[in-house]
Amino acid sequence: MKKQWKRLAALSSAAVMAAGTLLYFPTDTLQNISWGITASAEDAGAGTWTKIEDDNLVWTLYDNGTLTISGKGAMKDYFHDSPAYGNSKIKKVVIENGVTSIGTSAFEHCSSLTDISIPKSVTSIGNYAFFECTGLTSINISEGVTSIGDDAFYGTLWLTNKRQENDSLVIVNGILIDGTTCSGEVTIPYGVTSIGNFAFYNCTGLTSISIPKSVTSIGTYTFSGCGNLKQIEIPDNITYISDRAFSYAGLTSVEIPDSVTSIGEEAFYGCGSLKKAVIGNNLAYVAYSAFYSCALTEIMWGGKIEKIGKSAFAQNKNLTTVSIPNSVTEIE
Repeated sequence: MKKQWKRLAALSSAAVMAAGTLLYFPTDTLQNISWGITASAEDAGAGTWTKIEDDNLVWTLYDNGTLTISGKGAMKDYFHDSPAYGNSKIKKVVIENGVTSIGTSAFEHCSSLTDISIPKSVTSIGNYAFFECTGLTSINISEGVTSIGDDAFYGTLWLTNKRQENDSLVIVNGILIDGTTCSGEVTIPYGVTSIGNFAFYNCTGLTSISIPKSVTSIGTYTFSGCGNLKQIEIPDNITYISDRAFSYAGLTSVEIPDSVTSIGEEAFYGCGSLKKAVIGNNLAYVAYSAFYSCALTEIMWGGKIEKIGKSAFAQNKNLTTVSIPNSVTEIE
């Protein structure tokens, strides 16, 4: 008991002496001391910590920068408040089998994160999940994933130089999401049913992408600005091509499958290399400026086109002859 009192007395004395000493330092010296204390505290925080979230998933960060997430069930959505938000000490994320989703903004602004592996138990990746994880260079998405949210990989750099298994997302030579220096090819695994808005926006070096037949919807601006994407096969389960989905892409030709019933506004707007469009047999409506300012020389119509929106094919200077099918009842 006496030893404890002695220790407390010694600590109190030390604190008083330190406070008294600080009173005699100039302001600029105090600022330097304050900065040094902050830096030391930050370094000390690099150690292991564990947090149990409301969804009962356990987040553990180790000294080497590895963050593990374990438990069973869906990860909750976050808004700038996940355990990982903006943590520059996280270098690798290991999501263990049993976790079924990655929540909104779960790893937002983790600038030092370079590697993450997603198990087959995960079925969805939320909006902004890896938003501006600028150092992300390796990612393996398993066949269990069926949906990828809006801007899920906005501002990230994927660099995988070897092909993964057929059930994984394949990225070769790098993809920079929403950037201007990306290059490579992507194979989206079978099982994915939707591709979110802006998912590959402005990937100017994207040269090839394989979309499985399991995909039923492609969001707005999904491939907008992909200037080196020359060809794409639209799956025959797609029923609608969203607004601006391929605007300013490098496509040279496009074939609209029979499953598509309408094409959204400005869907292929500004595709300056697009010379040929093959329209599926069930397409009924082409919306406003859908093929505005392309390089079309030929349109092969399907049998059910009914309505053509305003300026749908305007500014196609090489399109000198257009045969309007008898099925068309309205031209805006």
